[in-house]
Formats: sequence, structure tokens, C-alpha cells
Amino acid sequence: MSPRFLPRYLVVADDLSGAADCAAGFASAGFSTSVVLDPQASGSAQRDVDVLTVDTNSRRDIAAVAAAKLQAVLAAPASDGRRVLKKIDSTLRGGWAQEVAVLQRALNAIALVAPAFPQMGRTMLDGVVRVHGLRLADTDTWQLEHAGCDDRPAQQLHAAGLRCDHLPASLLDAGPAATAQAIAQAREQGVQALVFDVLTDEHLQTLAQASLQIEQAFCVCSAGLSHALARQLPVAPASAVSLDMPHSAGHLPSVVTVVGSMSAIAQQQLAYLAEQPRTQLHVIQPAWLRSDAQTAQRQTLVQTISSEVAQGLDVVVSLGADTHTDPAEGPMLARQLARLLHAPMAAAAGLVITGGETARAVLEELQLRSLRVHSESEPGVVLCITENHGTEQDSRRQWIATKAGAFGHPASLHRAAIAIHSLLAANTPGNSTDPLPKESKQR
Repeated sequence: MSPRFLPRYLVVADDLSGAADCAAGFASAGFSTSVVLDPQASGSAQRDVDVLTVDTNSRRDIAAVAAAKLQAVLAAPASDGRRVLKKIDSTLRGGWAQEVAVLQRALNAIALVAPAFPQMGRTMLDGVVRVHGLRLADTDTWQLEHAGCDDRPAQQLHAAGLRCDHLPASLLDAGPAATAQAIAQAREQGVQALVFDVLTDEHLQTLAQASLQIEQAFCVCSAGLSHALARQLPVAPASAVSLDMPHSAGHLPSVVTVVGSMSAIAQQQLAYLAEQPRTQLHVIQPAWLRSDAQTAQRQTLVQTISSEVAQGLDVVVSLGADTHTDPAEGPMLARQLARLLHAPMAAAAGLVITGGETARAVLEELQLRSLRVHSESEPGVVLCITENHGTEQDSRRQWIATKAGAFGHPASLHRAAIAIHSLLAANTPGNSTDPLPKESKQR
């Protein structure tokens, strides 16, 4: 298939920040791109976008539940006629291999597996993920969540019931034609999944070009390969729409940053934010969120944050840690945090959210079912605008930035807030500049 005719894609991800990260490459290349939480509820706007990205929220699900979610995505009207791309975590979190097995059977296509994202320090060598050169099994994250488990993607796919093979980076060095030929031969021989060693962005570009030449294939990847696919077409200018964006007389609109990740990188980003002017930082202990009791202390905190938002200050709210913190509590704590912060988040002009579970919880709390992806403030930090507010009384639109918890520079969250302020400024009265694409790219 010629890169000039890149097919419309259905991107399926198991968490929200990853979904947005994967979609951002397509949006930056000029494609209309939406991230939705429920494809069955998608309207004509989602059916018409070039790239539809679905968060199945299945990273913690058992295999049967994840499979049912995938089948529902594939059956949705908005998914019809699209080429599938399965987004997975670059460090192989969740039941990704079982999900790939479900998709392989449903699509009757060979899975091209490349978790690598060299730009973010994730590579594949000898069939093993490397994180900044360190084997995945030796990283702190793997030891915390998967100690004793096999970290080789091919072995995980084999355990999920797929006939799998591994191809070295030297094949990609031979170019797209040779790579496409190897994929076709593997499929003819009954191979159901191919795992690729990837060391450079050029390797991803070669694999992207080769994948477009194979009709019965689907990519399984982190955001790295999706960005490479999007680069197969030149950037094209997009027309604009008017936005009903909030603006404030007399002070700047407020951006609320919600940090649900407890990673070391997230803590560095919090420390950087704490040093910024016109920024208020609040740390909420998990003990406050383990109960629905509306204590005076909780009410006072929400009133304080709401007042700061009304004054146009930027507010940062972080989930703290205590001796009882259990990673399994993550979804519950994210939901409770979002519930607690409903009023100030709804009033803010923009939100910056780090951590996929936290981002999902915030959107569900605010009854947001769809985001239109705009761009990235930097790699891995995705800028979106809300497409609706569900049953919210206030129907104005918000800018929302999402970022995975364990990525980025200490200044990444601050840069995201600055980017949202710039987008808001571009939509104040008297400024006709509007950065949001309206029409899909003409091909």
C-alpha cells in the first residue's frame, strides 16, 4: 500500500494517557483525531475522524473482561472499515499479550509487535525491552509489579496462545521492502505475531513503511511506531472552528494540575511546579480518600482550591503516599480524588493530568466521553480539547493535557500548563487565531 493512501485507523489502548499519546502523532501530522471512552456511544463526529482512538481502560482487567471490551470496540459502528493499531505500554504492563491474541483471532491478521520508543529511552534488543539500556526485568517498576515473570514479549505472546517469532534489527536495516517480504513470508508460514528488535527511530520508520504494504497485519506498539506511521504523510494545513472557550476579565484563567502518579519523575515535576509564581500546591493524603465522609477538613480544602481557581491562580493537587498505600488502590484513589475535586476542575479553564488512571477518573467524573486531540507540548504530553460536557450545565470547552506518570522532564507539567495558557490566549476576544483543526486532512 502506498504511504500516500494511509488508511483510517482504529487505535485501541488500555489506558487513557497512552491512548492520547498514541493519537498525538496522528494529530500532529494533520489528521483529525479523537480519543473516546465508549465507542458504542460515539456519534457521527467520531465516525468521521481520520483516527479514532479508544481507551478500553483494561490494563487491570482479567482476560475475559478485557476480551469482551475489545469485541465491543470492534463491533462499534464508528470502528467499521478502519485498520487496527493496538497501543501497549512500552514496559509491558497489563494483559497486553492476551489482548493481542483476541485481536489476532478477530482480525485474522499477523501482529507486528514493537513496544520500542527510542525517543523516550525504550528500545528492543535480542527480543527484550531495554529502558535506557537496562533490561526491563532489572528495572524497579518491573521488580515492583512483575517480579518473577518473564519479560520477553515473544514468550508472553506464546503463553497467550500465539505462534510467535522474533526478528533482529538487522532486518530493518535492510529496508522496507525486505521487511515487508519477511512479514509476508512469516504469515504464509502460519506465524501469528512477529516481535521486532528496534534500536532507532529509523528502525520504526522502516517498520511503519513495511506495515503499510501488508494488508492482513496490525501493529502492536507504544506511541513510537504510531508516530512513525503518522509521518508517512506530509503535514497539511487544517481549517479552523470557533471555540466557546473561557476567558476571564481582570485575571488569567486558571489551570488545575492533578498528579495521581507516585513515580519519582512525578515527584520531581511537583517540586518544579511548587517553585512557580501564581501556583498553589496541595497534597492530599490517601487516608482522606478511603472514606466518603465529608469532613470539615475536606470541605475547607475544596473551598480553598475553588477560591484559588476563581482568582485565576494555577492550582496543583497531588496524591500523597502513606504507609498503607497499595498499588492496587490506584483506581479507587483516582476516582475519589476526582470526585473530591469536581467543582474546581469543572470551573478551571484547563486541566493537566498525569497518570492514565487519574485521567480516566477525571473525565468520567466530569462526564466527558470524548477528547479531540490537538498536539503535544513535548513528546508524551498531549494537548486535547473537550468535545462535549455530557450533562454538565456548563457546556463550555476545556483544554486538557495528559501525560503518563513515569515520563518527562522536571518541567514537563509546568510546560503543559504554559501551553494551555497560550492556547487560551489565542482564543480570547479580539484574537481570531484558532488552533483547533475542523476538517480531516484531504487525501
